[in-house]
Amino acid sequence: MCDDEVVRSAHDEARRFSRRTALRMTAGAAAGSAGVAAIGAAAGPAAAAPTGRVVDLTHVLSAGFPLWPGSAPVVSLPTSHVGPGNRGYATRWMSFSEHSGTHVDAPAHKIGDGITVDRIAARDLVAPLAVIDISARARTDRRTTLTARDIASYESRHGRIPRRALVALHSGWQPHGGGVDAPGFDADAVSMLVEERGVVAIGTDTLSIDVMDAVGAHTAILGAGRYAVEAMANLSSVPAAGATVVVGAPRFAGGTGGPARVLALV
Repeated sequence: MCDDEVVRSAHDEARRFSRRTALRMTAGAAAGSAGVAAIGAAAGPAAAAPTGRVVDLTHVLSAGFPLWPGSAPVVSLPTSHVGPGNRGYATRWMSFSEHSGTHVDAPAHKIGDGITVDRIAARDLVAPLAVIDISARARTDRRTTLTARDIASYESRHGRIPRRALVALHSGWQPHGGGVDAPGFDADAVSMLVEERGVVAIGTDTLSIDVMDAVGAHTAILGAGRYAVEAMANLSSVPAAGATVVVGAPRFAGGTGGPARVLALV
């Protein structure tokens, strides 16, 4: 609940923004709470608390986080404050591109008739997690890709990738040291993961599942009606096999993607 003083304060401060700015920034604010709701929907009301570790695979979204060239900046502006004696409430206007920070790509991001982010099935947002590490190769080749050979090598050590898994590429990319010219997935490898392993998604610790100027990985995964997660964090902190990932995808209508809280249950 908000008291009259807080409502008046919020309205007075909001008037400083143009109607166009307010509408644009309000659209961004929905993503955070929607992501939390998606986690609850995916887990279900009877889900038990995990008994092992929970590893956060999500970067903190801030104005300083690197963005793909051309993306709108992340903006956060206070519209009300907590006063003396904890009177009132603090609120903000938030604005950001759908594809900012750790985020989901829905099929509609690349495929004209692909489903939007609100239509991704809840059951597909909870999946076995397989992490394929190509960081040693990526240290000397920033444009290297995860190939079918890497998949075969992974499976020789960890067993076959489970059906309905999320396969994550661990390149060792760092948000404040790496750029957009970074490793990605080979398109043929993605097609193999879709057709032969039945994955629900792929993910990466870089800004894109494709290397710069390529589109094959996006086309292969999103064209199959699956989704992708980009800019994942802490992939070195989870095992290569055996964890479960929970993707808190936002549910705003018509979205091509959106920032997500991504958790690994180890």
